[in-house]
Amino acid sequence: MCYTFPITLVDVLVNGCQCGEQVLSGWFELTIDSKNRVSVPHPVRAKLNADTDGTSFYVLPGHRRGTLAIYPDRYFEKLRRRPPPRSNSSEAVHEWRQFEFSQTFLIDPDNQGRILIPERLLKRAGIGKDVTLIGVDDHLELWPRETYDAFVAEKWPEYPAHRNEAEDEYEKQHPPAGREDGLPNEV
Repeated sequence: MCYTFPITLVDVLVNGCQCGEQVLSGWFELTIDSKNRVSVPHPVRAKLNADTDGTSFYVLPGHRRGTLAIYPDRYFEKLRRRPPPRSNSSEAVHEWRQFEFSQTFLIDPDNQGRILIPERLLKRAGIGKDVTLIGVDDHLELWPRETYDAFVAEKWPEYPAHRNEAEDEYEKQHPPAGREDGLPNEV
């Protein structure tokens, strides 16, 4: 089942400045099957442009502990495309690159739009069979269903205040184009 929330000002601002063409939003309650496959719902696949976003997905540990991030392949490759690290990079940078790239898997969906999630990633993230797949602007996140439900229950009561804080912070970091002082152009 899919519930797509309205696109907010933050979605529009972020999409215009730093993300791919797609804005992925909403949530889907899904079940991982006995072969560790999960369906990428049709509304999500329909949002992706094969030329700019790709047709496969990279799966890697998510930003939040206990989740997995899922990126369209071409978009992820653009995000991570940078010059090779210099030999004078810190050990921390080198170790982070070793870890992230070694835990990142390129997955091709089958004809039914399912992707096979490596069992090792599922175990390390603590993800069982009942999951929620959410859109987070430029990528998807796979959460244990109970963990996501608890997250929403915690955040929902303060949603308006958090939304305003996020919009204010974003606008401070990304002033409108046109004037060097960051003030809007006169109408």
